[in-house]
Amino acid sequence: MLTKKRKKATVQLTTLLDLLFIMVFISLMQTKDVPIREVKAESQPVAKTETQVEEPKEMFVTAIFHFFATASNPSIPTGTYAMQGKFNRDSGLLQLGGVSWINRPTGYDMIPLNGIISESGRSFTGRVDFPGCEQFTLRRTSRIDNTHVSGKWEGSYRCSQGETGLTLTIQ
Repeated sequence: MLTKKRKKATVQLTTLLDLLFIMVFISLMQTKDVPIREVKAESQPVAKTETQVEEPKEMFVTAIFHFFATASNPSIPTGTYAMQGKFNRDSGLLQLGGVSWINRPTGYDMIPLNGIISESGRSFTGRVDFPGCEQFTLRRTSRIDNTHVSGKWEGSYRCSQGETGLTLTIQ
């Protein structure tokens, strides 16, 4: 009697990388939060308008990452996922990591963004910390509220698939 050999299950490298990324991101998110305190003026009170917002030194942010094809790279599919991260007002450093897919094309993974928001609040540039990826460049096209980071940012990033369009909406 002949017996069939069982094929061993293979774990895809991308699955292991996804798991590692999630573990690192959760570890980073468990760091101690800086409490947000209301700042009171010691001298005469200053009247605030509805558009003024007190920003803490560090703040947690959420974002929607939407990627798409460009004229120079029309074969890129469309995809969208939610992100979370930290913004440091003093340094301008914004670090974002993916947390959940909204629309995932086959073969694509979430990528983290680490970069600097300019002092003017008009540009966000940095590196994509993922194998095969390079830099990203975004410019703010609208504001959601009066914080230095929130709003709609448009531009592109470059990974092994080539230039990819990006719209990042930061809450």
